Amino acid sequence: MFKRKKLFCRAALILLLLVVAAAVVLALRSDLRFIVKQQLSRLTESAKLSEVREDSLDLESIDISDLEQRGCIVNQSLMIVNTDNPLPGNFSAEIYEYKDSGAEFNRCAHKSFESLSQAVKDETGENLYIMSSYRTAEEQDDILSEKGSDTAMAAGSSEHQTGLALDVYTDGYAGMGFLKSAAGQFVNSNCGEYGFIIRYPLFEKSVTQIDYEPWHIRYVGLPHSEIISLEHETLEEYIESLEIGKFYEYDGYIISRQQGESLKIPQGSEKIVSMDNCGGWIITVKE
Repeated sequence: MFKRKKLFCRAALILLLLVVAAAVVLALRSDLRFIVKQQLSRLTESAKLSEVREDSLDLESIDISDLEQRGCIVNQSLMIVNTDNPLPGNFSAEIYEYKDSGAEFNRCAHKSFESLSQAVKDETGENLYIMSSYRTAEEQDDILSEKGSDTAMAAGSSEHQTGLALDVYTDGYAGMGFLKSAAGQFVNSNCGEYGFIIRYPLFEKSVTQIDYEPWHIRYVGLPHSEIISLEHETLEEYIESLEIGKFYEYDGYIISRQQGESLKIPQGSEKIVSMDNCGGWIITVKE
């Protein structure tokens, strides 16, 4: 009887010490507190798409070769690139230098990154810098040789070759340390409002095949970035959720994923079409 009571007291003491130790660690580590807060937010945040009947929309059938001539913006914003969906051999990224900074990334992301970096400065007083952006296949191969497959993707399987992926940092904080900064926490909490997502989230390696990288942001454009962020999805899960040929509505946007040589484009004030690198196209129309 006394022995069982003693064991129970020891177990309770150990549990108490573990709780106290965890509390001390959280008190000392702002990055861990932020991660816990983000995980708790998964319980309340959501951004559900509503399916829209095709016959309720004013649609125009446009051949892929005529999209730009018919008023559509064609870009590469929603390409998914990983080991299962490598880049085609003839792929050419739409790369431009960002504000004479020396950093080159995809042209469709320039305005959004400018807005995000300005918001970081306004809200935190810190500057957001780019450590790595566009890479050629040869540069990706060099990184793979240097770092190994545990931390680098093979050429053709890296989003950096699209210019849509950016590794960012702020003064004194890079890599996992980025989350210890106000800038890092702002980016991880709010980048979805500016067209970006955290491409490799915590606990999603089974889907992305990449460990958690809070410094690696990926441009997908609005409203997709907001949906992915609020639903705490990966890009893989989001694109898979868009059924071919169906139309969805979210916050004043119509979204559709289609295949074929001719696409059904809804009427709207802005019409964006991106290949998905899975044999289809994703249409985003602002009503």
